[in-house]
Amino acid sequence: MAITAKKVENIRPTKDRQEIPAGPPGGLMLILHPTGKKVWALRYRYRGVPAKYTLGGYPVITLARAREKAIEALADLDRGIDPREKPAEGADAVTVVAEEWLKRKVAGTRTAHEVERMLRKEIVEPWKKKRMSEIEKPDVLRVLDRIVDRGAPVTANRVLSMMKRWFGWAKERGYIETSPVADMKRPAVEKSRDRVLSEDELRAVWTAAGTLDYPYGGWLQMVILTAQRRTEVASMRWTHINEDKALWTLPAESTKAGRVHDVPLSGAAMQILRGLPRFANGDYVFTHNGGRHMRTYYEAKRIVDAAIAEAGTKLPRWTIHDLRRTAATLMAGHGVLPHILSSILGHSAAAAVSTMPSSTVTKIYNRYAYLEERRQALEAWAQYVVSLERRKKAASA
Repeated sequence: MAITAKKVENIRPTKDRQEIPAGPPGGLMLILHPTGKKVWALRYRYRGVPAKYTLGGYPVITLARAREKAIEALADLDRGIDPREKPAEGADAVTVVAEEWLKRKVAGTRTAHEVERMLRKEIVEPWKKKRMSEIEKPDVLRVLDRIVDRGAPVTANRVLSMMKRWFGWAKERGYIETSPVADMKRPAVEKSRDRVLSEDELRAVWTAAGTLDYPYGGWLQMVILTAQRRTEVASMRWTHINEDKALWTLPAESTKAGRVHDVPLSGAAMQILRGLPRFANGDYVFTHNGGRHMRTYYEAKRIVDAAIAEAGTKLPRWTIHDLRRTAATLMAGHGVLPHILSSILGHSAAAAVSTMPSSTVTKIYNRYAYLEERRQALEAWAQYVVSLERRKKAASA
């Protein structure tokens, strides 16, 4: 007897994987996993070789729709087209669900550009012919292994972290019943990053940055002077800067912590800003065209490394984020108290007043807590950085 929609709904799993004929058409199967997961597949022969084409998971794909898709696949076979080679279509296709996630959960966030780039390159591209219900743990492991094998284990960890968010969202939306990455461990062990540049290394980066064209030079020097994250500085807007008060206010959507963060601007920082061009068609401080903020961090790093090498300095491997850690470490070494440093870095709204009652008034106050102390610390830090080259020349004289 032909399987019915009611039977598909009520059928229960056993300890063994089952394949239940679900035609017409012939070859349509309902695959029932011991976990209860139900997937539609079409069994057929292509050029004399047995093949299986996964149509999608139940209940996203109903029995009626599975039969329609099986008929469409058999029609492709009649035309000499292997349905496995066609990009997946429909609401549960990987490409479609990826676009939906980007639109509903990622767009407008601080890391939207990087998340979109990584999702398309590392996840969508290898799975563009698949539906969400087709992806199983071995598929994930193959993707992660390829990333590790090309020498990017940290990227593999980041991709897995992204997958967990994406599959979790897809489960909530009903595209899948279980996440294939729910209990998966990171493919690589990461060492704690503790690189702090020496005074000579910091001098080399600061001096080289001063030779770079806009927007790279100013951006890199502002990363050093403000001790803020590279993306936060890159997304700086002119409307976020109060030139009269020498204050840069980062909106919540621009910060990793997701809250408003005020950064006092030193005299050296203001001098850099005053020398930068402004675009009539945009508000970004660091931009290539005015319409969107600078995102070419790796290009900037490559250019500054070349400038450092050209100056005859050998600099061991370093990252842009090392500059923030270096600023924090050296400021602490120069006597900046931990709660002031925490406020500068934006690690908490105000670590120093964490014992105060949690209220709206306190949170508003915390935003401005120790503003003058932070200003003094950043001004002293800027004077130290700017003096590095002068001190070197004096020492060698």
